Order: sequence, then C-alpha cells, then structure tokens
Amino acid sequence: RWARNWDGQWRLVLFDVPTGQNAQRERLRRYLRDQGFGYLQNSVWISPDPLLHERDILSGGSINVESLLLLEARPCAGESDAEIVAGAWDFEQINRRYARHLKLLEQRPGGPLTSDSASKTLLRWAAAEREAWLDAVTSDPLLPGRLLPSDYLGQRAWRRRVEVLREAGRQLHTFRRS
Repeated sequence: RWARNWDGQWRLVLFDVPTGQNAQRERLRRYLRDQGFGYLQNSVWISPDPLLHERDILSGGSINVESLLLLEARPCAGESDAEIVAGAWDFEQINRRYARHLKLLEQRPGGPLTSDSASKTLLRWAAAEREAWLDAVTSDPLLPGRLLPSDYLGQRAWRRRVEVLREAGRQLHTFRRS
C-alpha cells in the first residue's frame, strides 16, 4: 500500500446526519474509520484514495447532498499535504503502537527449541507479536509513501518484522520433542 501512486487529490466525505439518526451517523463514522479515512472533524473525513467503493455503495439510491457529499479536492489556501495528514490521522498514536511492536520483536526468545518449555515460550511470543502487529497495522491508514510523516515507524517495523520472523522460521527447524 505504501508504494502506490497518489494523484495529489484528496477525497472528502462530508455528512450532516440529523441528530435523530445517531445510529446511522455512528455506523458511517465506524465505516470510514475502518476503511482508513482520517477525520478533520467528526463529519469531515478524508482519504488520498479514489472513492470507487463508496460510489458503488451509493449508486442506485438517491443522495441528499444536504446530508452526504463526496468531493475530490486540492488545498487552495497554502495548506500542505503534511499538515492535512497531521490533522486527519494520529500518527503519534500509530507510532506508539509500532514502537511497542518493534520492542516486542527484539524480545523474541532465542536458542534451539529442544524442550517443550522453549517451544511454548516461542509460541507465546509469536501470539503476542501477532497481536501487537495487528494492533499497529489496523490503526494505520497505510498512506502512499509520499504522504507519510518523516518519523513514521510503520515501514521500519515491517522490515524488522520480516527479518525477525525469518529468524524464527530458522529457529523452528531446531524443534525437538522432549
């Protein structure tokens, strides 16, 4: 996802769902968050990617532009893409999750798996590593590389994860049942 091209267009979802329809509003916010959209305000969400899926979902029904509007836009008052990214996504939190994952990667138990205890220790580590990775990556919008903050840890965590899991794979070849 990081290597994909970006055309410089921001896609915005703007909505004003009446207060009597709180469940629909929350369902829409949850959908947008789950799809990796960032939010500039509770009813203004943004993505660098085309809204093809969202257009498909909405096609066939009538859309009330006073309640929901999809736009493609570029900033026009001097806002930088970096400022937009910083305003729409919490990369401090995302980086904290990747930092936690990186720390866990360095705690992989080493040595041959010649006892049940050693095997179980590696298995527990693997479960914790997977949980930490999923926690980090599911909170990450996986933006195109040119939009990522300079201190972003996601790509570093991915590369280190590949190395450590490769080492763990070699370690599995030492398994001996006791």
